[in-house]
Amino acid sequence: MTDGSVSLGGTQQLGVQQLKSTKSRNQILDAAIDVLVSKGYAQASTLAIQEAAGVSRGRLLHHFPSRDDLLMAAVHHLARVRIEELPQRVEWPDDPIERISVGIDTGWSTFHQPYFVASIELWTAARTNERLRSALLPAERELGPTVRTAVDSFLGPVLTAAPRTDELYPILLSSMRGAAMTYLLDRRDPRDDPHLPLWKALTAEYLLED
Repeated sequence: MTDGSVSLGGTQQLGVQQLKSTKSRNQILDAAIDVLVSKGYAQASTLAIQEAAGVSRGRLLHHFPSRDDLLMAAVHHLARVRIEELPQRVEWPDDPIERISVGIDTGWSTFHQPYFVASIELWTAARTNERLRSALLPAERELGPTVRTAVDSFLGPVLTAAPRTDELYPILLSSMRGAAMTYLLDRRDPRDDPHLPLWKALTAEYLLED
C-alpha cells in the first residue's frame, strides 16, 4: 500500500520540476529572440543563445535539438503570445471611425516588435536555406489564423462583419509588412508614418461603404 503523503510529495516534486522546465524553456526562447535580433541569423548560434539564457548546453539541447527549431519556436511563441494578449491592453472606442483609427494604430505597432525583426531574419535566411524554408513555411501558416483573429479583434465584430473585410485584410497585412521593412534601415518614429492616414481611410472605405 502506498502512503498518501509520499504520493502527494511525489506529485508536488513533479510539479516543481515542470515549473523549472517551463522557466528554463522560456529563458531560452527569450534569449533566442534577443540574439537573433541583435546578432542576426548567421551569428545566432546555439552557444550564443545558451550563454544569453544562462543555461547548460544539455538543458538547451533537451528542449531544442537543433538551432533552427529553436529560432522558429522562439519567434512564433513570442508572436503568438504578444498578439493574443494585445487586444486586452487597449481601450476600444465604440465609434466606428475612432475604432478604425485605434485598430490601425494597434495593428501597425505589431510590426515594430522584436518578433517581427526576428521573423524577417528567418525569412531572409530561408530564401537560400531549403531545409529552413520547408520548416518555416508551415509554421508561418499555422500562425496565420492567430494574426487574423487579432486583426478582427482590433476592428471589432461590427466592422469585421462588413462584406469586404476579407478583401481588406491581405491589403493591410502586405502593405504594413512592406512599409515596416523600411524601418530596419531608417529607424524613425513609426507613429508618424505617412501611410497611417491612408490605411485608415482605406479601411473606412472598405468597411463603412454606406
